Amino acid sequence: MRRLNRRGKITLFSLIVIIASITIGVQFHKKQLTERTAVVAAMAKENVNKTKKSHEDKNSGTSKDKKGVEKHQTSEKKEKTSSKIYKKPSIPIVKPSEEKVIYLTFDDGPSNRIEDLMNTLEKYKADATFFWLEPNIKRFSKEAKDAVKRGFSIGLHGVTHDAKKIYASSNSVVNEMDTANHTLKEITGKSTRLIRTPYGSYPYMTPQYKAAVDNAGFILWDWNVDSMDWKFRNGRYINEVIQQVENLESKNITPVILLHDRAETINSLPKLLKYFKKNGYTFKKIKQNIIPIQF
Repeated sequence: MRRLNRRGKITLFSLIVIIASITIGVQFHKKQLTERTAVVAAMAKENVNKTKKSHEDKNSGTSKDKKGVEKHQTSEKKEKTSSKIYKKPSIPIVKPSEEKVIYLTFDDGPSNRIEDLMNTLEKYKADATFFWLEPNIKRFSKEAKDAVKRGFSIGLHGVTHDAKKIYASSNSVVNEMDTANHTLKEITGKSTRLIRTPYGSYPYMTPQYKAAVDNAGFILWDWNVDSMDWKFRNGRYINEVIQQVENLESKNITPVILLHDRAETINSLPKLLKYFKKNGYTFKKIKQNIIPIQF
């Protein structure tokens, strides 16, 4: 084959080499272009998958967030509902422009005079609450049924009325109230959550004891007016009550009066009721939705 001559002409061999080089270069470039296209396509596919996964995760997160929000809203709704159902009640406060309320409470019954007591209360349109001892419920079962039928509020006063026995432990307090409640239910068909412990809650009812009766579902009541009718064996207790009630009225506090189901108290009761009626008081009975007075 001829090579380049001195005048720069191309030999046949050189021409073949040039054509071969060009062909190889074109094929190499085509291969690189194909590989690059494949890489770009793979990257694009990966990006699409990532975008899809991100979108799914976002939707999933939104769904979870939505469920979380719905769960939170449901929880708040339940709390609001619970708050509505178990809304903490309060004892009415006496204000000059509002109805004056008074709560009469009678301990230790029922007695052989409770019929007279109820008749007197009804004569003066006076609601009242009775805290009864279990043995007396049994002894005066007919009168107990009558009191429930007439609509008086009934509470429990225990069984023994013996401080050494009822306050022996927190369990003994609960057991006495449970026993009294069982008897009340058996005889009258009604049970109650209202209780008053003998001699009042102080100092016997420690925080542990109060927690025990509360956990048992009972509502413990004391008083803020002591009539002293357990001490005075005549109508002298009336002046004691009036003095204490007037003192509470000056402080806008609703009176809860401790009285007893006994002859001397019942005999003088009309005089006290007349005083309250004259001075614009309305008699109400204790209900289970009222915050109790406690020492």
